[in-house]
Amino acid sequence: MFVDPEARGNGVGVGLIEGVVADLEQLGLKRTLLSTADAHGLYAKFGFEPLAEPSKWMVRTADVRP
Repeated sequence: MFVDPEARGNGVGVGLIEGVVADLEQLGLKRTLLSTADAHGLYAKFGFEPLAEPSKWMVRTADVRP
């Protein structure tokens, strides 16, 4: 998600996250992960927190081949 710098501070990001979180809650998911470079505080307001054990997580991108 990206909010144009000129629109920031007007609740646009909060409104978008509220909608996404509401949709996710209806799905009954046990876990939702996200990646953010600079909005940790915003996402924390909605219950997101750093991974308890980040060293256990790995990622594989589609362009990696053995």
